[in-house]
Amino acid sequence: MATTGPDGKHIIAAGELGAFSVCPLAWKLKYIDKQGAAFSLGEKRLGMKLHRDWSRMFDESLVLGQWIRYLAVLTCTALVVFILLNPQGIPVEQLLALSVRNHGLQLVLLVGAALLVIRSFSRAAGRRRRASGFEPESVTVSIEGSKILEEREYVSRAQGLAGKPDALIEEGGLIIPVERKPLAKKLRDRYVAQILVYMRLVEEFEGKKPPHGYLLIGPSCRRIKVENTDAKQQWVQALIDQMRAMLDGGEVRPSPHPIKCSKCDVRHRCPARADRGDAAAAPQAADEDEGSA
Repeated sequence: MATTGPDGKHIIAAGELGAFSVCPLAWKLKYIDKQGAAFSLGEKRLGMKLHRDWSRMFDESLVLGQWIRYLAVLTCTALVVFILLNPQGIPVEQLLALSVRNHGLQLVLLVGAALLVIRSFSRAAGRRRRASGFEPESVTVSIEGSKILEEREYVSRAQGLAGKPDALIEEGGLIIPVERKPLAKKLRDRYVAQILVYMRLVEEFEGKKPPHGYLLIGPSCRRIKVENTDAKQQWVQALIDQMRAMLDGGEVRPSPHPIKCSKCDVRHRCPARADRGDAAAAPQAADEDEGSA
């Protein structure tokens, strides 16, 4: 994903909002100063594996759906061919009655077997879609990692934002972004901020404002609807404005939580880490870090 525009300015990726909301200085060290990876190696590997499993499960539901359509088309085609290949010119209703009388048992067994296969495929496809966090009747437009559906990435020069939703679905003619958080245990503000940015990008590139987005939380893909309200967008805009101010040389005032600070993979580079116990020196240390960057 692009990180700078034609003018050389940083384009904020949707995922960066989450890092910034946890600790602005950690965001700067990771994404701007490139002092560490956005995710730890173990977390990245596990997340990638869970994403691959998720997209593969979804692809399986699509393949089963295709087989259902193929079987239905094959059955209809066989019936049409049976009717068209009627050398005696017998009327259709008489031809069907004659076939039932002469081959009734075979026809019943054939139709019954076809219905059982279609029902089995349909149930299996529905189970896989639900396990992926989607309703069986929903229309999926895009999904990251799918071998069947394309991925959609949005880069907005006008907004200075970029993002690639994990999935896009269609509801009532509107494109709805979906974000998968397989390692999450509960809903967090940083996930909400990310899906709100996706909704901004979808509105710009798809032409219609999505009324909501979905977060799929944890291994079970628990689905949470995030409403696209003016209040939420004002909140995320405030975060974006703070990030822009920092990019323009504004002061960094981190306030990391000690537990989160202890798990941060750039803490060894951070002048304001919690275990230093020097809160008064943190802003000055952050400024010095900015000046030497």
